Amino acid sequence: MQPTDSKEAEGAPVFDPRSRQDVYRVAAETMDLINRHEALPDPVSYAVWFAFAARSNGALVEAVSKRLAKSGTLSPFEIAEIFAAFLEGGSASALSQTIGLKFEDSLTAVSELIVEGSKNNASFRATLDALGKRIPAAGSAGDIDAIVSRLVVENEKMSRAMQTLDKGLAESKAQIERLNAELEEMQQLSLRDPLTEVANRRAFDTRLAEMIREANATHSAFCLAMTDIDHFKRVNDTLGHHNGDFVLKGFSAVLQKNTKGKDMVARCGGEEFAIILPQTSIVAAHNLMVKIASEVRGARFLSDSDHERIGRITASFGVCEYTPGLSGDDLFERTDSRLYAAKRSGRDCVRSDLSP
Repeated sequence: MQPTDSKEAEGAPVFDPRSRQDVYRVAAETMDLINRHEALPDPVSYAVWFAFAARSNGALVEAVSKRLAKSGTLSPFEIAEIFAAFLEGGSASALSQTIGLKFEDSLTAVSELIVEGSKNNASFRATLDALGKRIPAAGSAGDIDAIVSRLVVENEKMSRAMQTLDKGLAESKAQIERLNAELEEMQQLSLRDPLTEVANRRAFDTRLAEMIREANATHSAFCLAMTDIDHFKRVNDTLGHHNGDFVLKGFSAVLQKNTKGKDMVARCGGEEFAIILPQTSIVAAHNLMVKIASEVRGARFLSDSDHERIGRITASFGVCEYTPGLSGDDLFERTDSRLYAAKRSGRDCVRSDLSP
């Protein structure tokens, strides 16, 4: 696809998010862009292309236009980068607008079906009342037959109307269930880092606050670990950001492999990650980080271009145990200081409350 999409977006009508017509127009353009660029039709991709088509974010439009001018399309990694840079935090706005209008349409359809059903019921009841008044005055078998025939016809009409109503309500119910699933997916998306697919900083902050409340209420122990990749800037500078993305994804995979249950791995920014370890002592948390550091040291992180190993990757770790009275910020800063103690000690090591 040639980079004419940027020109098309620049010349597109101004998008009004309050206008149903505008939302439908931009949604259609979005799907067209996704098809033309053979992008994955996932929520992240949809949000990026929707914002581009709507021109609702000038910096995003400029970034997408530059990449389209260079290569004619966007790779999945580029879409994830743009999403993280320009949409995360307000990431669900385009999806929310579209889903919200779909909900409104579904509820309107249900209301119309119910109104129509009420009208049919009223009409049927009026007919029955009228026929009931005629029965005492019926003077012959022919009159009775005519009344019965009318009842049969009206009953068939009512039966068809109820079948239509049932079908319409079933379809609306299915649509609402699909939209509920989309909303749930959107909510999860807003709490997930698009590149590594671990929790993002927003989800981490929420979970850390919950853990502190739980620890204070139940006197249970938990630990916080922080880690980042040593000399990560060198990877980006020498091998490019794409290969840096591969390292981040591989590193997060090692962290997730070694955590389980209620543990949370979160990307706090750049190459820095945090790990919440519920019901874990400082000794167990320290030993776990030593194990992870060893696995990172021996892992094979492959480059995108030639699938060769990207040098030797190591990581540093800081670990602290929560003590009553600490706030989330206090615990984060304390653990961060342990991480930087590991950096000052030569990197590729763990520093914790157990360290001298």
